[in-house]
Amino acid sequence: MEFTKLQGSGNDFIVIDNRDERFYEFLEKTGVCLKDFVRKVCAPHTGVGADGLILIEKPEDPSNHFRWQFFNSDGSEAEMCGNGSRCAVRFCYDLGIVDKEVRFEALAGVIRAEVLEGGSRVKVQLTHPSEPVEKRVSLGKGQNFEGVFVNTGVPHFVVPVADLDSMDVLNIGRSIRFHEEFKPSGTNVDFIQVEDGKVRMRTYERGVESETLSCGTGAVASAIAAYRSGFVRDREVEVITKGGEVLKVYIGEGEVYLEGPVRKVYDGVLSLEVFL
Repeated sequence: MEFTKLQGSGNDFIVIDNRDERFYEFLEKTGVCLKDFVRKVCAPHTGVGADGLILIEKPEDPSNHFRWQFFNSDGSEAEMCGNGSRCAVRFCYDLGIVDKEVRFEALAGVIRAEVLEGGSRVKVQLTHPSEPVEKRVSLGKGQNFEGVFVNTGVPHFVVPVADLDSMDVLNIGRSIRFHEEFKPSGTNVDFIQVEDGKVRMRTYERGVESETLSCGTGAVASAIAAYRSGFVRDREVEVITKGGEVLKVYIGEGEVYLEGPVRKVYDGVLSLEVFL
C-alpha cells in the first residue's frame, strides 16, 4: 500500500490515494479492521508515526474535486482538520487532481481551498464557526479555568493564560478534554497567550490524546476567541504554534480561513509486517 507523509506546521499526516478503493482491498487482504489499521500505521516507533490518516476518494458530487475521510491517530473519525485539509489539498495538487482553486467533501461539509506558492502554502476555508460561548470549568483543588468554547469544525475550549510556557498542557488539557461540561464528545483544549498582537498557542488534541505541535482548527478557534475577547483587534490574526511556525487566520463575516505552510516529508510503501 503506497502512501505519502506530509506535515502542516508540525501536524503530520499519512495520506493514501483511495480513488480506486484499493485501500479496502488491502484491509481485506490483511484482515485488519479500519480502526486498527489507522492505529498501527500512525503509531510512533512501530508504525509510520503520524497525528492522523487521510483517505482521498472520488467525490459524491462531480462538481467537487475529491472527497476525504480523516482519522485521528486513535482511529476515530473527525468531521474536520485544518492542517490535515491543507495537507490533503497539497497531496491532490501534486497528483494533478486539483489546480489552484479547490472544492472537496468532508463530514463537515464542502470545503473550499486555494493552493499558493506552488503548493508550499495552502489556504483553506473552514466551516462556519459556532457562536463563541464563555465557560468556566472547575477541576477541583482550586483549579478553575475560564475560556471560550467554539466549534470550528470540531469543538475547542480556548483558555487564556498568563504563562503559556509553564502550562501543564498534557495533564490539565486531558482533564478539561474529558470534563463533564463537554460530554459526550469531549473537546480539544487550546491554551493561548497574546504577545505583540500575535497569539501563541499550545493544544491538547482530542483523538491524538496528547499535546501536538500544531492544530489548524485550534488556531482558528484561538484567533476567534482572542478577537472576541479584545486581545487582538485585527481580523487577520497570526497564530504561533508549539512547533514555532506561524499560521494565518482570516476572520470574515460568517466565514473564516486558515493559511500556512505544507511540506511533503516522503513517499513510502507499507509492509504487511506492520500489522503482524
